[in-house]
Amino acid sequence: MKKIIFLTIIATFIITLVVTYGGYKAVKVTGEYPFCGSCHAWDGEIAKTNLKDNVHGAANPKGVQASCTDCHLPHDSFVNYMITKAKNGISEGYTTLTGDPSKKDWLGNREHARANYTFDSSCLKCHQNLFETKEGEKKNVNKMHAQYLSLKDSQDTLKCTSCHKHVGHKDLGETLYKIQSKQPSSWEEWEKMRKEATK
Repeated sequence: MKKIIFLTIIATFIITLVVTYGGYKAVKVTGEYPFCGSCHAWDGEIAKTNLKDNVHGAANPKGVQASCTDCHLPHDSFVNYMITKAKNGISEGYTTLTGDPSKKDWLGNREHARANYTFDSSCLKCHQNLFETKEGEKKNVNKMHAQYLSLKDSQDTLKCTSCHKHVGHKDLGETLYKIQSKQPSSWEEWEKMRKEATK
């Protein structure tokens, strides 16, 4: 009997370890390019705008780089993060499989994407000390950030992207404009463009 209990405890521990590590790796892998890009038309070109960004992208001279989910998923709670990740993943997958990429207005969609797919909690995850005060000392919060705080939770609330509109993707508007005429008309054409863009 003791042997069965001992083996059950060991097996439970190993299974828990495998599931936990596997779950962590699955969440990590599905939160980075190229996985995210697999459901986004022109993902190669859009990703390149992040790679060229010298603040949040790979061109940062200090080596700090934000992944797709660092900015495009909420970081206020693990539950909200996972629910939003699942919801967005299903939505993007469905759109990719059933939508017509030639009907998407990528330039016109930017404001909607900025409002609905960037989160203040994402910004504040890395910039958490922006509003904090050190012990015994008041921090000099700049006027616009003080305005952000004063309007928080009001009907005139601001988002970080209300002011920082072009954060994360260097020359994204110009890139979308240039490739607007190259919008794929079929899945095969989209796949070909994606492969060419990621070479």
